Amino acid sequence: MKVAGVDATHGGWVAVILEGGRFVADVHLRPIDTDFAELADCTVIAIDIPVGYGPRLADGAARAFLRGAPSTVFTTPTRKQLEAPFGPGLGVSAQAHALGPRISHVTALASTDARFYETHPEVAFETLNGGAPLGYRKKSFGGMEERRRLLTDAGIDLSDLGDSRAVPVDDVLDAAACAWTASRIATGAALSLPSPPEEREGRAVAIWY
Repeated sequence: MKVAGVDATHGGWVAVILEGGRFVADVHLRPIDTDFAELADCTVIAIDIPVGYGPRLADGAARAFLRGAPSTVFTTPTRKQLEAPFGPGLGVSAQAHALGPRISHVTALASTDARFYETHPEVAFETLNGGAPLGYRKKSFGGMEERRRLLTDAGIDLSDLGDSRAVPVDDVLDAAACAWTASRIATGAALSLPSPPEEREGRAVAIWY
């Protein structure tokens, strides 16, 4: 059974594919509005992007979980905020607003493709770290070493990367953490924030880990 973890990267996405919990492939997907056809044989796709619009209980639950790094979870904008031109008084950060096309695209895909689950790499990494906050930010050298060690200890060896070797290292590591979550979802071991998931318009809205 193959599963994939997906993280945003410049101009598209990076995916790490696992089978039986072990690394089997990586894919650099372009453009942002890709149909993810390269992941057609994956039974679960865990992706680091909000699936659904704000306000959501999941964002606050994830910040509470990440005691050491709550700022890594942004508040998901409403659909109205994302569809409006960015500017003063909109009530949303430039970073969150810039993710609008990705949020809208994946939310639309997930409405018809039940394989898509939202996840958050830092929640996964803290879980892999025994529930303790990590010592370094992900873009630091120490953070890279720390996160790669946690993945290796979990059986995810990224030494044979192919298509994503030119992708920023933190994006690849985040995709691998998402893939770890995808494996847990596939085996029924995953947990959610909040628990149980929030029900919104017939959909379970949560961050899985």
